[in-house]
Amino acid sequence: MSHLWDLLRLMCGAFFLPHCVSKIWRPQGAMAFFTAAGLRPAKLFRFTAIALEMLCSAGLLLNVYARQAALAAAVFLLIATVAVIKVSRGKWLWNLGGCEFAVFWMLCCLIVAIGPQPRCG
Repeated sequence: MSHLWDLLRLMCGAFFLPHCVSKIWRPQGAMAFFTAAGLRPAKLFRFTAIALEMLCSAGLLLNVYARQAALAAAVFLLIATVAVIKVSRGKWLWNLGGCEFAVFWMLCCLIVAIGPQPRCG
C-alpha cells in the first residue's frame, strides 16, 4: 500500500513542474488568468504561484516534509479551483476550461497528506 502512496505522491509533485515552467516561460498566460480571476497585482500572484509550486513539487518529489507539502499543495489547488470557477463561469469539464482537473489533483494531494505513516527501521 505504501508503494501506491509513494507513486501518488510522486505524481502529485511532478504535475506541478509543467505548470511552474509555463508560468516562467509564458508569463502572459498566467498574468491574463490571474487578472481575469481578480488576483491583483497579477505579477505578485505569478511569482507567488511559481514559488509555491516549486516548494510543493520539491517536497513531494524528494519526500521532504511530504505531508506538509501535500497539504500546502491541496490548499493552493483549492484557491486555484476557486479562481478557475470564477474565470470559467462555473464550468466543470477541464477540456472546456473548467475546474475538474484542479479538484481531482487537490483530492489526490489530500490523500497523500493523510496517507500511511512512513515506517522507521
